[in-house]
Amino acid sequence: MSRSNETNGVELVFIGVAVFLLAVIGWLMKTFDVGWQTALETAPSLIVWILAVGAGIFFGIKMETGLVRWGAPLAIALLIPVFKPILKEAAGVRDVGGLVFDDMVSWYGTGWGMSLMFFGILIVGYGLLYWWHRRNSYYW
Repeated sequence: MSRSNETNGVELVFIGVAVFLLAVIGWLMKTFDVGWQTALETAPSLIVWILAVGAGIFFGIKMETGLVRWGAPLAIALLIPVFKPILKEAAGVRDVGGLVFDDMVSWYGTGWGMSLMFFGILIVGYGLLYWWHRRNSYYW
């Protein structure tokens, strides 16, 4: 066998990553009914989020710490910045030719609306965890 006929491992990894990225973009377009550009803006941050949460769960279980439990509200809240392009499009923000049309935008498409959702999820999530921890503790 000559070396030119063999498939390089790096090429297979690149093709696999490209196919996975296209699959995520297709899923975003189908699930949220958004355009190609919006799905393309959302996909990389979603993939990074999936990898980070997966690593957190893996190391949290491996090290037997409370990382999974105490990291869950933050992981859920971080979905707001991940899905920011989709939220903006669903709220009515349109970017046409460099001009941004945001005259009739729903509250969840604005910066303060996304901040409100982000911090609301954090407050409720960590509040519930604190309450459950305090309720199940015999030392309080």
